[in-house]
Amino acid sequence: MLWRRKPAHFLRYWSGPVDRNAGFKTVLVFCVGCQHHNGRLKLADFPDWDWSDISAHLKCTACGKVGWVDTRMDWFEVINFAKGVSG
Repeated sequence: MLWRRKPAHFLRYWSGPVDRNAGFKTVLVFCVGCQHHNGRLKLADFPDWDWSDISAHLKCTACGKVGWVDTRMDWFEVINFAKGVSG
């Protein structure tokens, strides 16, 4: 897969394939270029590419920067943080 845009040297993209069986339905995406924009994307809408290729093709809809994203799994779907940790 060719890069749509060469990423900045300081961005650390996840590597490897997308694990669709991990229990997550959405992914949190944060724009690193302006640091104020974020959003949720459905994991089912992503193509069968590696994380680095997906992140390099994502575009911030607010500022228009391509590839300047921090992609994270939405842990709020699988962990109830309001409940707390009991030990």
